[in-house]
Amino acid sequence: MKKVFLGVFILFFGLAIGGVGTWLYVKKSGVRSQESGVETKKEGTERKVLFYRHPMNPQVTSPTPQKDEMGMDYVPVYEEEEGAEAETPGTVRITPEKIQKIGVKTEEAKIRTLKRIVRTVGRIEPVENKVYNINTKVAGWVEKLYVNRTDLMVHPDEPLLEIYSPDLVATQQEYILAMKNLEKVKNSLYPDIKKGAESLAQAARQRLKYWDISDEQIKKLEEDGAITRTMTIYAPAHGGVTEKMVLQGQKIEAGEPLFRIIDHSVVWVYGEVYEYEIPYIKAGQDALLSPSYSTSDIYRGKIEHIYSHLGSIRYVPESGTEVRTAKIRFELPNPEHKLKLGMYMNIELAVDAAANAVTVPDSAVIDTGARQVVFVDMGEGRFAPREVKIGASGEGYYHIVSGVRAGEKVVTSANFLIDSESSFRAAIAGFKGSGDQGVK
Repeated sequence: MKKVFLGVFILFFGLAIGGVGTWLYVKKSGVRSQESGVETKKEGTERKVLFYRHPMNPQVTSPTPQKDEMGMDYVPVYEEEEGAEAETPGTVRITPEKIQKIGVKTEEAKIRTLKRIVRTVGRIEPVENKVYNINTKVAGWVEKLYVNRTDLMVHPDEPLLEIYSPDLVATQQEYILAMKNLEKVKNSLYPDIKKGAESLAQAARQRLKYWDISDEQIKKLEEDGAITRTMTIYAPAHGGVTEKMVLQGQKIEAGEPLFRIIDHSVVWVYGEVYEYEIPYIKAGQDALLSPSYSTSDIYRGKIEHIYSHLGSIRYVPESGTEVRTAKIRFELPNPEHKLKLGMYMNIELAVDAAANAVTVPDSAVIDTGARQVVFVDMGEGRFAPREVKIGASGEGYYHIVSGVRAGEKVVTSANFLIDSESSFRAAIAGFKGSGDQGVK
């Protein structure tokens, strides 16, 4: 009986000691947890946010929390981060072995003048002041036709046709009679008679000149005193007869068109440039022009004129809304008449797209549609995304308006592989930032 009581006593005593030990251990652990929590909280309160940085463009900062255009939170930059130079969200670290394996290449952003080639097609047309419409100021009949078919080359003062006109014959008769009368009264003692005869002769002479009778013809009429039955119409310049609107024996009226002669020893070439290319086009710029049938025949010209409206050469409001091109004009010598009217020509213009501009290769720019991004080599295998604004392009380069400085290296090859990794990391960073704000 005593042995049983002693065993029970020992059992309860052991349980009591174990319970006291467990209680002391739990209490001590709780105190440590609370102390640790205080330390953690204390550390958290000591972190001071200096500013907030754009997740894709570290150059854009904000003093207050906000979201970017994609809805991602700006990343906080803390005081203890040296010089606030925290890595941009989306920054990718790549080992040298992987850089070589995926073929990452970089190139330095440089200052250069970008040129671009504007190519267009031109059409050969006559010079406006070298187109001659031949007509007469007197009615009559075509007595003789010297130029009886189109596309003949004529020279200045070459006869085109002879016209018989009763009015012209009557005026010649009046002039001869007036000259004879003036000869009779030139020694008259009465000044009024002499003056009247001179006025009559002068009026008849002027009428002949109004009908395009030359001074040589009038002088011959005075010397010979013989009336010419017909009047000859001469070519005013060298050129080709492009239109013949008269037949031999035909009756014609005053002002009726008879021929059209075009001198194409000099021609105009009309080119067309798109609306977005107009800012690069300036009067006086050099151009290379070549006919479509032979690109080896190169003509050098300058832009003579830029038309002030879109559409055709003659301003038509309805046409300007449909055709979004502007006309430019060149003048080319054509002494051998190798350039035919209506022929098409290829035109190349080397224009300055941007002068003294920060440029990067066009392969370095990733265009998402909403923004343009490049990856900047930060050194030690780090590549950071940088949003940029691009301007003109030319010769395989983009003008960087903002986002990259001259001297910085940008990725030109394998940047799409880097972009996929960067986008993933930036999205994770933005997700974490949203979660932290939710906890607060």
